[in-house]
Amino acid sequence: MVGAVLPSLLRQDPRFYQKGKGGFMHRLAYATSRIVVTRGDSGGSQFNYSEIFGSAISAGLSTYTYHPHADRTLANTSRVWGTQVGYDTITLVVKEFWPDIRKKINRKKAQPQPARP
Repeated sequence: MVGAVLPSLLRQDPRFYQKGKGGFMHRLAYATSRIVVTRGDSGGSQFNYSEIFGSAISAGLSTYTYHPHADRTLANTSRVWGTQVGYDTITLVVKEFWPDIRKKINRKKAQPQPARP
């Protein structure tokens, strides 16, 4: 729903475009904002209907299909939806900073080892 069906129908680009430049807080704000803001097929910014409504549809389908009857409530559906949006937000933040993290990890591995006597 979030990555293919709704983006195609709504003419939105579901991909995450890394900022890569700027301070930590600026990049963090950018990455978290991508949950509610995305690019349209025309290249302009727009509300991320695909993410918000796609996650809600998926949460509703999973809650009312796979959960026990006692858990098939609007409150539980909204918790599932909130959890999904939260995980997606964390994923975008990791995508934003992963190249920097990988670079630091590789730099530590590349440091020469002291010679043994």
